[in-house]
Amino acid sequence: MSDSPADPYEKFRNLLKDTYLFPADYTHKFIGHNSPAFLEAVKEFEGKFVGLRRTTERTSANGAHLSLTYTFKAGSPQDIVDLTVATNGMPDLLFIL
Repeated sequence: MSDSPADPYEKFRNLLKDTYLFPADYTHKFIGHNSPAFLEAVKEFEGKFVGLRRTTERTSANGAHLSLTYTFKAGSPQDIVDLTVATNGMPDLLFIL
């Protein structure tokens, strides 16, 4: 039997509640393969969230990976959870930082 909670994001949501005063500016960074599938997913991701603004984009030295940083005006912890879930579903995603 699993020890994980029914809501896998409950701890994250509670941490956000304890850390931020909402509405809050949230920095969201992730890295993926520099692939057509990842780039298409990034376009779709950017269109889903009002208040999301890309602040940096860096390609690795060999061009194989892409690092993206955004600022996001979050109205609640759930907004950040939604942002994280959307990012986690991207093809060719490597890390969420």
